[in-house]
Amino acid sequence: MPLFGKEEKKEKKKVKTMGWDEEDKEEALEAEGLRRVEMDEGRVELIDRDSSTPVIETYDEDTGNLEGQILLKDGNRQGLLALVKIIEEVNVEQNHEADIESIKFNGKLNVENPSKNDRIWDIDLKLKNIDSTDLESEEIDIVELGTEDDNNIDSRDFKLTGEVKNQLIVKEYINTLPNADEILNPKDIRNDFERIQAKSTDADSVETLDDEEELIEEFEVDLEDEEEEEDDDIFGNGGTDVEEYSLESYAIPIDKENTVMFAIAMKSLFKKPIKKVIVTKQIPSDFSNISIIDTTLGRAERDGDKIVWTIDSLKPENIEILKFTADVLARTIDSKKTGTIKARYEGISSFAEGLEVDKFDAYTRNKFYVDTIERDEEPEVWDCKLVFENTSDFILHLLNADVYSPDDKSKKLVDVDPKDVPALPSGAKWFSEPWEYKSAEIPEFRKKLEFRVMPDFQTIVNGTIAISDVELSVASIKGAVAYSIKDDFPDKIREKVSSGVSTEMEVINVPTFRKKDVYASLSIHNNGSAPLNRIKISQSRFTDEFQPPENDEVTVLWDDDEIDISPDAISVRNDVLEISFEDLRDANTGMFEPDSVLEIQYPIHCVKPTKDARFESDITYRANTYPLSQELEYMPDVPVIEALHLRRKFRIGKEVIPVGGLGDYEIILTVENIGEMTLESLVLMDKVPDSFEYGDYSMEPEITDEVGEDTLKWTIDTLESGEKLEVTYEISGKGEYHPSEAQLAL
Repeated sequence: MPLFGKEEKKEKKKVKTMGWDEEDKEEALEAEGLRRVEMDEGRVELIDRDSSTPVIETYDEDTGNLEGQILLKDGNRQGLLALVKIIEEVNVEQNHEADIESIKFNGKLNVENPSKNDRIWDIDLKLKNIDSTDLESEEIDIVELGTEDDNNIDSRDFKLTGEVKNQLIVKEYINTLPNADEILNPKDIRNDFERIQAKSTDADSVETLDDEEELIEEFEVDLEDEEEEEDDDIFGNGGTDVEEYSLESYAIPIDKENTVMFAIAMKSLFKKPIKKVIVTKQIPSDFSNISIIDTTLGRAERDGDKIVWTIDSLKPENIEILKFTADVLARTIDSKKTGTIKARYEGISSFAEGLEVDKFDAYTRNKFYVDTIERDEEPEVWDCKLVFENTSDFILHLLNADVYSPDDKSKKLVDVDPKDVPALPSGAKWFSEPWEYKSAEIPEFRKKLEFRVMPDFQTIVNGTIAISDVELSVASIKGAVAYSIKDDFPDKIREKVSSGVSTEMEVINVPTFRKKDVYASLSIHNNGSAPLNRIKISQSRFTDEFQPPENDEVTVLWDDDEIDISPDAISVRNDVLEISFEDLRDANTGMFEPDSVLEIQYPIHCVKPTKDARFESDITYRANTYPLSQELEYMPDVPVIEALHLRRKFRIGKEVIPVGGLGDYEIILTVENIGEMTLESLVLMDKVPDSFEYGDYSMEPEITDEVGEDTLKWTIDTLESGEKLEVTYEISGKGEYHPSEAQLAL
């Protein structure tokens, strides 16, 4: 005979409470897809269809039937996320021709538990696109992570293997020709980038030149021959005949001041935008008169012997260009260094050619049970419901919840599919809809549940690029835009606009379904060294709801002095407003000199915009010199006008309470702001019935006769959203009185 029934224990089949049954293969497959889902912040967005109850209802995704309820703990909608981090340090060295000379790469894959209270366990992580790394497997299993610094992170290093493509192409172009501005045009730079990108993609074609002199000789240009080239070698479409012209030239004549054109172009091949891009160009001491011409994106500024180009966000595949000029005088035959370039950036997609987190699964502390309650007046009839509690610090996603009938093992009393229940914040409980079960015995329900800890997938790339230089063997504008709902522009805003400081990402709110003017102030600052003869300002995307100004509504300030503008200089075509200043050298003002500021003010008419209407406009400044040079273009950051739909909602009530002896009553008046906007100048009034004396106010009223004698009136200056105010006073009946008359509310 077995001791303690050990043999019987072996025969008893172990019942798993986690996962899925065989018939739920489709649900399991759907949940497998949801394991690719992650969250960027630890806050759950829950939609409550019935805000009158303290619970949030959940519904079957397929049928739409009510399936359960979520009860938040103290209203909390937050929780921690398991952190999965791909961290990469990338240092690239390349030559002037954008050929990679070396790549230093250090990668780290971290799975981190941010909780100081709850462990996570049975962690399954799946990666994809690991071919370019030395990671041995796409699947990583971690038993558990603790809560202390020495056990809450699983970290493993990885390296790149084989030929690796540079994910950020940076190329500098240098040209010493007089028509360098025409040669270094965006079209031909883009064409050249296609060549560079094709070369970097084909590993066999990537070669590093051993002899830098060969590189210089290849692009040396005889200046006398260049002067003999015919004009028709330059195409009118902005491109050049690249077979006849090289984009770069490195020769300069002796004893002559030369203006050298520099163009730094950049293209990201990362899957996602890269952030905080900073390109630093060293300017050797031989160069002078540095003039920043333009940037297609971001901002560039002089910082001592460097030019610093900053881009907050660089989108994939876009080519962005910085152009500047510098003068150099050669009195000897010694070559002149042009200065190295260093770039740094932060990425959110892997340098390792698509390395990503594919799936994540993990468990943590939780509780689930079935409440089984026998009815008081109906013995052997049970009211039951399934409860899942998130007792952890994390956000959990309930993927499956099945409860089976004791009578029929295939019959589900609760059937929750992967998308039925939203993610549960820390402390939340999910209750199934109750079911009735009849049994003389205490029922035992088989349960199947599956959930996971919600993760945050992070890719953090810190990259640098060092570009070697070669040896050599201007007009600019900036500006800003500001909006205000007041026509008398505040001095501080005008100063901000005049200084050219951007009002980045500002949002101006206007009311819906009302007419309202928003006043725009546009400034253009000539921050170059050449006078400007032509200026054109255009603003696009006007609509019926957001209309441009009339001609006589436009005001122009030139260095703070108002000037007249011809009505012919203002036009609106195809929803684009254009303001042009032509041939300024023949005008009374003269040309737009360096350091001058032009400010244009006009109203934007908001004509009864609908709910959620937005005016996101592009403003472009264009300018040119005399004689004509390459046209300058600047696009300042433009504020957004947004129609805000706010309506007043409030609740006013009255209560009559007997107090003290007969005939004595307390009147309670309440007003509550149940809307989303602040209420102003609210008025509470109450009529004291005849044969009653009154007094003992909680707030002193104004006594009027607006609705008869003894009308009490209270004026409330402001009542914030959600705020409730209570006003009380007492009345006392004298002679023949009727208390019911006090219940009348005004």
